[in-house]
Formats: sequence, C-alpha cells, structure tokens
Amino acid sequence: MEEKIGKVVLDTTCYLGQDLYSDGAIEDEMLAISRDFAPEEFNRVISERKSWPILYHFSHIRENILSWLPFTGEERVLEIGSGCGAVTGALCEKAKEVTCIELSMKRSKINAYRHQAQDNLKILVGNFQEIEKNLTEKYDYITLIGVFEYGESYIQSENPYVDFLKIISRHLKPDGKIILAIENKLGLKYWAGCTEDHFGTLFEGIQGYPNTKGVKTFSRKEFNTILKDAGDLKADWYYPYPDYKFPMTIHSDRHLPASGELNMKDYNFDRLRLGLFQESQVYNTLLSNDLYPQFSNSFLLVIGKEQPQMEPVYVKFSNERNQKLSIYTEISQTAEGRLTVKKVPTQKKATEHVQKLKTIYENLTSMYREEGIEVNRCTLKENSAELEYLTGITLEDKLDHLLEDGRTDELEELFFTYIQKVKNIHEKKAFEKTPEFIRVFGDVNLRSDLKSTEVSNIDFVPANIILSEDRVSVIDYEWTFTFPVPSQFLVYRMIFYYLELNDKRGVLKSRNFYEKAGITEKDIEVYVQMEHNFQQYILGEHTAMRNMYAEISPGRVEMADYYAEKKQESMENLQIFWDNGKSFNEADSVRYLFRNRKIQAEFKLPEHTTMLRLDPGEMAKGLRIIKMNWDDGSTVKFHTDGCEVADGEFYFGGDDPQIIIDSVPENTKSMEMEMEILDDKTTEKKFWNIYTEQKRAMDQMSQELAQKKALVDQVESSKAWKVYRAIKRV
Repeated sequence: MEEKIGKVVLDTTCYLGQDLYSDGAIEDEMLAISRDFAPEEFNRVISERKSWPILYHFSHIRENILSWLPFTGEERVLEIGSGCGAVTGALCEKAKEVTCIELSMKRSKINAYRHQAQDNLKILVGNFQEIEKNLTEKYDYITLIGVFEYGESYIQSENPYVDFLKIISRHLKPDGKIILAIENKLGLKYWAGCTEDHFGTLFEGIQGYPNTKGVKTFSRKEFNTILKDAGDLKADWYYPYPDYKFPMTIHSDRHLPASGELNMKDYNFDRLRLGLFQESQVYNTLLSNDLYPQFSNSFLLVIGKEQPQMEPVYVKFSNERNQKLSIYTEISQTAEGRLTVKKVPTQKKATEHVQKLKTIYENLTSMYREEGIEVNRCTLKENSAELEYLTGITLEDKLDHLLEDGRTDELEELFFTYIQKVKNIHEKKAFEKTPEFIRVFGDVNLRSDLKSTEVSNIDFVPANIILSEDRVSVIDYEWTFTFPVPSQFLVYRMIFYYLELNDKRGVLKSRNFYEKAGITEKDIEVYVQMEHNFQQYILGEHTAMRNMYAEISPGRVEMADYYAEKKQESMENLQIFWDNGKSFNEADSVRYLFRNRKIQAEFKLPEHTTMLRLDPGEMAKGLRIIKMNWDDGSTVKFHTDGCEVADGEFYFGGDDPQIIIDSVPENTKSMEMEMEILDDKTTEKKFWNIYTEQKRAMDQMSQELAQKKALVDQVESSKAWKVYRAIKRV
C-alpha cells in the first residue's frame, strides 16, 4: 500500500498498524510543526518552543553530519532509521533517489511533511528485518545515523552488530559505502561528566554498561573488530565535534584538531551534566599524546568493502547565521596528496557571499603588498571559492610559543609589529560613517580623529596570519567590507581575539596592550558595542543554538565549585590537641566536625592531660562558645587569640584561631562543649564597632594626656616654677 504527502511516497506494505515506540505527546506537537511550518521557519519555532525534542529533531545543524559528502547527484541512498527526517533533507538535496526505512508511522509522516516538496524521497514504514527481505535495489550509500547502537533491537542473533553490517553490505553496489555515525563509548565527554546518551546515567558506557542492555556504543578498537568480523570491511574515520548530533567541525585521521581548537563547553542540551574538568585542556593533552581518535565524542565512519579514501579531510560549519551568510569550510586531499581549501555555501542564498571572496582577494592583494603580506589566493569553482592550503605557523601560535618560553618582551614586540602594519595599511584617510557601516556596526558614537581605508578586513587577527619561511600570508578574509571601518577597531579586534579568549594569556593583561595601542576605556566600550552589532548582523533573524543553551539545557554542575564547597565544610572542624608531657603535636589530637556550623560533644580526656588547645577550623573567624564545662559542671577557664565581641562571641582576625586551656583540674575525665561558627561579616562588624569605640576612647585619653603634658610644660617653663626649683635645691 502507498500514500502520498506532497510529493513524498509512504509505502506501508510492511507496517503492522501500530507504532511500537513513541516519545509520547511531543510527537503530536512535532507532527503539527512539520505540517504547519516551512523548513525555513523551524529555527524560529525552536527558539519559541524552547524544547529539547524540538531542537533535536528540527535543528538544521543535524544535517551537518552528511551535507558535506561529495555526492555527484546520481547516487541512490538508503537511509535506515530515518526517524523524523533530521538528516533526510540533506540526502534529498544531494542524491538522485533517497529511500528511508522507519518503524514509526508518526515519525514517517513528520519526515514526509517536512520534505513534502522532494520528489526523490520514498519512505518504507515498518520493521527493518521485514522490509529488508524485499529490497532488490543496490545502493551507492546506506546511512546509519544514530541507529547502529540499536542493532540488538533490529537483529535477533548471537552477534547482532556484526550481522547488521553483513546484512546491510548485501545491498551495496560493489563500490558502495555505509555512512555510520555513533557515539564513542570512550568519548571524553563521558569522562568529563556528561551522562550516557541513551540511558541518562553517569559513566554507564565507560564502565561497560553494567546496569543496562539493549543499546550499545563502542570504542574504536571494538569497532575495528566488528568491521573485521563483518567481512573484513574497511573504514575511513572521521570525528564530529562536539558530537555527531550537532557537529560544527568534522576532523579525520588525516587532519586532526590543533591544540586549543576544541573549546566548546555548553552542548549538553538534553540532560544535566557534571563539569569534572576543563575538556579543552584535556583535549590538548590527548592531542599531544596522539590519543584523540580514541577519545573523540563521536565517530563518523565511511565503510566499504575496499578501503574508502574520501577527498574531504576536514569540515568546519559556519551555518549558525543568516542564510545569506551560511557556509562551510572544507579541506580536501587529492589522490596525489595535494590539499585544497574550499568555502562552500550551505544555502543557495549564500552563493553571492562566497563569490565575493574573489573580489576581496584582489582588493586585499594590492593593499597588503606594501607591507610585505600576501593574500591566500582565491579562485571560483562552480558555486564555491577555492583557496590555497598554506603551511606554516599562525602568528597566534608563534606568540603562544614566546609566551610559554617566558619571552614576553619579544612577544609584545612581534605583536605590535603587526599592529603597526594594520595601521599602515588602514590609515589612509579620515574615517566617515556611512549607511553601510551603520547597517553592520550600528550608529555608535566614535571619536572624530579616527582613520580608515575604503576596504576593511576586520578579521586580520593573529589566528588568520600564517608565517612561513619565506612569506607572511593572510587567510580567512571573509569579513572584509567595501566601506570604511576605523583602523583602531581592527587593532582592537587583533588584541581582543588574542588576549581575551584564552586563560593562559591572562598574564599579558598587565602589559596594557590596549593602552599602548592608543585605545582608551571609552574606546573599548564603543568597540564592544560594534562587535555586538556585527555579530547580530551575522545572525540576522537566526537564533543560534548556543544562545538557547540557558533556556533549554538543564545546565551543568561544576565539580570544582562543589569540591571547594565541601573542602570549606571539611575545614569547619574543631581539632583538640592535648599535652600529656609531649607538648602539642598532630598525633595527640582529635577532630570534631561542625555540622550545620554547630558542635555539641563530650571530649574524653586522655590520661595525664595537663593542657588543651582547641583549633576551631582554619576559616572560623567568628565563633560563639555556648558552653565549655568540666565533668563536675564547673566552667572551663581559657584564653584565646581572638577578641570577645559579645557574651561568648569571639572574632579571630587570622586564619588559625586558637583556644588555650592552660590547666586541666586533677581527676577530670571529660569536657562538655557546645560551639557555633558565626557569620564572618556580622562578627567582624561587631569587632570593628568595639575597635572604633576603644580607639575613640584612646584618642580622647591621648588628647587629654597631651593637654595635661602641655600644661605641665607651661608650668615648668614659668618663672615661679624655676624659683621653686632653685629654692628646693637649697
């Protein structure tokens, strides 16, 4: 049986008449969205609904996992487990025919409605094993995006995951490929405190799934075993970041991340997570030890019967933008090993933006020549811009190496050499605010003495300057405008994007780079507003996923903060030292924990104890001694290094408060005590009130003493006194 939604065909021959799984009422809402809204409206719907399932199923970022694949347009594709069609659209745009297999009728309808304009899409509704028996087509690509981990549910056998690949392989053309995306069981995010994606429990995968079954992910080593057992299949490995669900970059074994590149923090939109450590720093450690492939959060495998060798080795998406500016950057490797860089529009609307790069290249080449700077060569190829793949070290990396070596004077000198180059290039005439400037940067209040040029590359920052043995080149000049922009704003961005975006560079802030570049605090306020307006210009009406984090995500619990809190609590204890002839020492001591900042306990005195010292916590600056009695009921006599600010309340100015009991009565067996840690600020305020009063009294006494001394001096210098002294001596 078949039915149609728009141009999409739904084949229900194998559908049993009932959906065997569902996410509940949210699927009804998603069906309504797919039916009532056009795909270009989905971003607005996501930002309005603020719902994780809607974000997950309707975000265009989901398509990033496949949209870069080098299809010719003649491919026939089988998508297994297509769900609500999160990636189906990308396949329909690139392939000749797309056939989906999906168990759920409701999800199939969601897929069909959202892609109803596609006449190359067919959805087979029903169980995979039943549908697979009737498949006669051979496919160029078969995709398993977030599906393979459910192999136990699809395939009933002793080795379901191996058999899953064997069955799928039968439906490939001789040179066909399987595209498989899945979480890495050992992904760093799980060690860092993210819950297991399918079960929502901490550390479930990295502990080997001791408490769950039915879904499994695998390490790279385990995957290689599965591939071998499935017929000695070969794979080209890719590593989506932060994961395959919402990939913004995709690396490969042939182009691994650079140090500092993996720095996303807020990507746990589905569940609360712990923040056990700074992932970016651990990634750097893994990269330096050649371990990144083992700990990538996700895998994307291109699998074939022979070793696949895809040309793209790296993809970076810049499609969280206005559709007219939405692109991705691809690095590809030819069969001869030559690397090339391409800027590709992700939307037809962005074609003009990409093609402008050729004109920008020509304009900048003549401008930068006078400062000995070359521009990464750009040529247009079909609808993309192709650029050189340049080798060398970025100015940013060079500066960082100098920083690591402690050569900060050289760092500053080198940095300001390039700041001066920017000024030389971009200070040709007085700046005038144009309507085009206002449209991008806003009608901000700028100084009247600023200078500019007619063409302005605002992204001339250290990360975009390549230093090689015989040349200096500028890359990634996408944000170049053909209207004046103050040169000082370009200098501000050079400093900001180097100094402010990496904590290790914080030590340079004392060198006052902004001030030395002639940028005042007031200038910075204006340039911050310009940058904000520029970023808003890039977004347009689009709401970036990162800007929805606070509203959708349950957030993260920082373990460093929790640890500090617990450490503080552990410091809130009472340590009692006793002297039985050996003086006070750590061995002869015991600790009592303040619970809810209070202690009520009986201390049994060791034999022959003559003195006691009580240390009520390193941070206990305020303490109330409610009771300290010997076992006969008598009050314990003590002295402290604190100041009594009220009856039984003491303030300790230092970090090591002490209570000394100089003498323990003979035959005393125990001491009862009750104490409470007080609020530091309240107790300190009482202390300063007492101090102020005492100081006032001392000042008054000093003044009176000075007056009396002056009177004495006056009397002693009088003639009468001198006569008296003379008479007295006689």
